[in-house]
Amino acid sequence: MTEMKQQVPAPARSPAAIAHPKFNSHLRVALVTHNFDGSGGVATVARWFRDTLTRAGYEVDVHNLATTSVDPASRRLAVPWTWSRSSIRMPLDTSVAWHWGANAVEVEWMRYRPRRELSRALRGYDCVQVVCGTSAWAGVVTGLGVPVVLQVATAAAWERATLFAQNLTLANRWRQLMTAGVSRLERTALREVDAVLVENAVMATFVRSVGQERVVFAPPGVDTSFFTPPTGGWRRDGYLLSLCRLADPRKGLDRLVDAYALLVQAEPGVPELVLAGSGRLPEGLVARIAALGVTDRVEVRPDVPPADLVGLYQGASVFLQTSYEEGLGLSAIEAMACGLPVVSTSSAGAIEVVVDGVTGCLVPLEPADAVPATVAARTRELLRGAGDEAGRRGRERVVERFSTEVAVRAVLETYDELLAARPPRGPVPPQARPRAARLVPGWGVGVSRQRTGR
Repeated sequence: MTEMKQQVPAPARSPAAIAHPKFNSHLRVALVTHNFDGSGGVATVARWFRDTLTRAGYEVDVHNLATTSVDPASRRLAVPWTWSRSSIRMPLDTSVAWHWGANAVEVEWMRYRPRRELSRALRGYDCVQVVCGTSAWAGVVTGLGVPVVLQVATAAAWERATLFAQNLTLANRWRQLMTAGVSRLERTALREVDAVLVENAVMATFVRSVGQERVVFAPPGVDTSFFTPPTGGWRRDGYLLSLCRLADPRKGLDRLVDAYALLVQAEPGVPELVLAGSGRLPEGLVARIAALGVTDRVEVRPDVPPADLVGLYQGASVFLQTSYEEGLGLSAIEAMACGLPVVSTSSAGAIEVVVDGVTGCLVPLEPADAVPATVAARTRELLRGAGDEAGRRGRERVVERFSTEVAVRAVLETYDELLAARPPRGPVPPQARPRAARLVPGWGVGVSRQRTGR
């Protein structure tokens, strides 16, 4: 098993503006999120919102929230002197944004509570857009008197189920207790926001079940002028590819390597497997690959720079995704935009993206012990026959449903509805605003920094 070193990303392209006839140049959006400068799905989607709304003519400021018990801007129970802080706001070092701490940040529930200082700043905007993994984060922005739109991928209990099932540690038992409380906060937050943008039908049903009426299917998009198929067409001899957070048990890499071992047994000449994404493979997974006897056929590429993503996809033959749970699966969408057929477990997100038998194959999540063999069989079928056609149809589906230009329409229409009866607000006080929003080199619209999929 080999591992590639991180490379320096190339400069970002200059994306074109997005036409939006109703846009008002005086409208300002506060983008409230967490882990904005990190990796993973939430950061990727938040940056997509920031860049896409800027292109549409909105003035966007980013407000990043504390996520850890040792957050440097927060007031901490374990550090009494931090309670003398007059402010829980600090500049976000590597972007154009403010970072906001929390009170008693060691308690997870407190990270979802409003902060008086932050609320004062947010009331100066025309709209607040929350981008988060679970809806409890929207509790931070309740009671503002400003329209709040929530973009959410999943529920906390769904997202953490795999982690709890695989690791019955004392720390995880504490997280389970916290998760029960977070689930109650999620339901309250979903009812109190003005609109919820969802990525799949399962989440839409859940949101409506708690009493929210304005539910909009609005998955984020990708830049289909950047993510394109190779000029020479689909490569039947290309490597098999997976792109995700390498240490995230939710991504199901354990059963992916099991599937690959079965595929090698059935067809020794099958291409190598490339596992790409952020972080490093857990030692247990490295040992599993060795025990299966495929170490010399598996290549690990950690922290692939954004500029290298297109080449990574274009060199592959089939994209593999064996997640236990996915809100959408941006990596699969990017792969399809590059002309790759996809074999994926039938998570709520994958069902929205992959058309079984047309753009690739969906593998039932149950029975779980049958997943590796089914993934291996479906991958073999694509390599032997219909991979070229499936890749072409996948590209067409992404252009029609998941391109940035298409995806942003539902977002802008939601804003139009909420803002139609509201006059533009006065200027945001300078002391409440971060530095002016701009495109960060190496990001670009639809191109993520430290992309890992969602």
